[in-house]
Amino acid sequence: MRKYIFLLLVAFASVGFSQPFQKELVRANQLYKSGNYQEAITVYETVIQQGYHGTSLYYNLGNAYYRSGQFGMAILCFEKASQITPDDEDVQHNLAISNSKIVDKVDVVPKFFLFSWWEALENLFHPHGWKVFMFVVYLLFIFTVGIFFTAKKASVKKYSFFGGVSILFVFLLSVVIFQTKQHQLENYKYGIVLEQVVNVKSSPDAKSSDAFILHEGIKVKVEDKLEGWNKIRLSDGKIGWLESSTIGII
Repeated sequence: MRKYIFLLLVAFASVGFSQPFQKELVRANQLYKSGNYQEAITVYETVIQQGYHGTSLYYNLGNAYYRSGQFGMAILCFEKASQITPDDEDVQHNLAISNSKIVDKVDVVPKFFLFSWWEALENLFHPHGWKVFMFVVYLLFIFTVGIFFTAKKASVKKYSFFGGVSILFVFLLSVVIFQTKQHQLENYKYGIVLEQVVNVKSSPDAKSSDAFILHEGIKVKVEDKLEGWNKIRLSDGKIGWLESSTIGII
């Protein structure tokens, strides 16, 4: 926690935020340390409303929600932090602890191992990370092309040629993954149920029949939205409709 508080303060100082704004962060951190979690939440949320979104901020806010017993909001914050920095061990650890509080245990439909490998590869980086990776690989490709055309030895030309082909393959693969991740980010949304208990409806109407029940903290895929209702899908394939106010979009 101390690491994140320090990084958060350094980040704000480095980009030149106003002094009052920094004071709000210091006050939120002090409130958290003193056990005034609800007051800390209010200040952290105010900072977010003013336009700042960062891993450390969502991490601290998630901890405050967890300490106050609001596990759905804690999971939502940790998921947002994970979306920014997928490989952060502290975020993943606290997300796992929060997920252990979930009442609903949804069976995941088994995936073909190749699909699982592909998803693991996709999740190595956030879309911005894949963009940086593509740029680095592109520079390596240009470098090997330069070696191929300037080298005088046949062996150097040979290795630079096969190296260039390999790097080109990696570059094209990274382009495909980046476009896939970008498409998912723009078109696929996930949410966290924030109410302790909700009745999932068979259609976007409060008078429609109940499809099934969900509890606070469960993660759902949001596939559609209609007049204050969200069509959701669980990892086991179940679908239904929930009022938009009961879900926090990641």
